[in-house]
Amino acid sequence: FAQGSFRLALEALYSRHTGGHELRYTLFGKPEPATYVYAENLLETIAAAQGAALHCVDSIKPRRRVYAVGDNPASDVAGANAYGWTSLLVRTGVFDGSEGENSREYPADAVVENVEEAVWWALEREESSRV
Repeated sequence: FAQGSFRLALEALYSRHTGGHELRYTLFGKPEPATYVYAENLLETIAAAQGAALHCVDSIKPRRRVYAVGDNPASDVAGANAYGWTSLLVRTGVFDGSEGENSREYPADAVVENVEEAVWWALEREESSRV
């Protein structure tokens, strides 16, 4: 059971204790956009502290690529894809697809064995885009 189960239980308890009123709430977490807005703001703050910028000053150029690494297609990959980030799916957790297999419902930009391989994949992609 995960957060979805907790939310359902909370809604039922709230309704029961308030005479049938519906619980109003804001959902946070992946794949909700608020999570990615927060993460992007954090990345921009870190980049600025290092004298860099996540977004290019020249509006003609796109923002720098952001890589999201995760093991859950329904949350990690779905959220990254919806927010326009490059999604890397690892086979070290929820997703355990075989070699060459991607999620059918929420396909990642790349599927790799583990986080280390995801980092190397991203570094190689960045290096090849500079040529």
